[in-house]
Amino acid sequence: MDASHGKRAPAATATKPRAPCGAKRTPKTERPHDSNPFIMITTPSAKIDAAARRQIRSHVMRGKNRKRVDPERNVALGSWINGCQAPPTAPVKMPDRVVIPRRVGTEISHFQLVDAVDPHRTELVFTWFSVIKQNMYPIEAVIQPPADPWLDYLAYDRAYLQCVLFATQSFLDWRRDGRIGELSFQHLNAAMQSLRQNLAKDDHTALTASDSTMAVVVTLSMMAEVLHDGTAAGNHLEALFHLVQMRGGIHAVQHNPQLQTKILRADLGRAISTGSKPLFFSDGFSWDPYLAPQSRTPSLAAASKHTIFHVLSRANETPDQRLVNIYLDLLEFSLGADIAYQTGKKIEFDPFLETLVSAQYRLLALRDEHLESEHTTGTIVTLGMLAFTTTTFLQVQGLPVNYDDLARRLRGHLVAFQQADIEEGAELTRLKLWFLFMAAISVLTEPEDEGMLLGVAGQLLARLGMSNASWANVRDVLREHIWVDWLHMPCGQIFFGKIIAQNNLLR
Repeated sequence: MDASHGKRAPAATATKPRAPCGAKRTPKTERPHDSNPFIMITTPSAKIDAAARRQIRSHVMRGKNRKRVDPERNVALGSWINGCQAPPTAPVKMPDRVVIPRRVGTEISHFQLVDAVDPHRTELVFTWFSVIKQNMYPIEAVIQPPADPWLDYLAYDRAYLQCVLFATQSFLDWRRDGRIGELSFQHLNAAMQSLRQNLAKDDHTALTASDSTMAVVVTLSMMAEVLHDGTAAGNHLEALFHLVQMRGGIHAVQHNPQLQTKILRADLGRAISTGSKPLFFSDGFSWDPYLAPQSRTPSLAAASKHTIFHVLSRANETPDQRLVNIYLDLLEFSLGADIAYQTGKKIEFDPFLETLVSAQYRLLALRDEHLESEHTTGTIVTLGMLAFTTTTFLQVQGLPVNYDDLARRLRGHLVAFQQADIEEGAELTRLKLWFLFMAAISVLTEPEDEGMLLGVAGQLLARLGMSNASWANVRDVLREHIWVDWLHMPCGQIFFGKIIAQNNLLR
């Protein structure tokens, strides 16, 4: 695989999303940050007063009543991604295409494709859009998606059709055999041939830098990461960056939030995996908080009520306002995700995308300011939040992606934890326990990491006097920091069970 070879919908739903890993829903949620206006206790039988309902609605449905943005108009205010860029000077002319009528039901026969294909290939297309794509990112169970443009591409872009066939067949091969088969490579070769033809066209009405062409290249890049072909992933990403620049920059695709999301996911995933600088937003962006209320973040004093401020201060480190701002943004997001899950509401797509994208690019900039050998409290918070964001924005359910650079940095800190002064403050030890759990459920999931993780976990729990603690007690510690309970609890509880089993063996 090598590239050189070539808005908004109503926020409420009638049913609640399902927790991952077969977890049971927890009817009661209490969070210790009682200074946050969006936190409350919700039980099936409890009545929520009017003020609480207003708080939930304000947080979960923020921006619902704003007018839809016309793609041809300047960017709307409040966008971290698009607000950092000047609006395009002229719209890019897109290729003429057939618009697919909206389907009734989910019958395969309703798909309209650029080429006639056999029933097996039609089934692959159906599987991609109705099964795989709908379950890729578990966090999106509480996110209201924007309009989906992908089906339209099938009607006029042969490269996109072949790319979907390749991605679906590869996904099925990998889940069944742990590798991709000959049929997947046939679809890949066909996709690359069609992509080369698109890129060779030089007229302005062609598919050269169209949305569908960028969708093909970004999918190839992300699949290369999944298949551990780093060279191909890098080549595809460079080609994608060139195509985006031809269009005028990332803001030029703001009319297509789904595509913009995929492009930035690919860029962020590559930077986190390799330790390289991202291609987009490597500098010149805003460090202001995006989601956290401005009234709580104008100064470090405003953040003094939060645990993270105390941990940094008591570790004799001057809290970095930029780091605190990111922490508060992600804290606000995690609380909103839990409230949305409890109430069966949906978080708007824009705040979801803007919060996690802005947080990850800011975290990568902070990461690059420090040597990999630095093991300060600030780097613990930075890397712990990066691990958190991989679980909420990057990782595809059912497909392994090795974030090698982040994994190496997390391991280095865990080794340092084993050598730390046992007289360190309890707040720092509790932060380290959160860091360890976040590492264990995000990136350090290989069997060879388990021994070290369990050993460090035993040490940290012993320092806290929690060697015999229950899962409920440990969970309370984890929820002092950034933690989406319904998303992280199932895997966190499994890891805690391994800690208990290890402790029993040592007795």
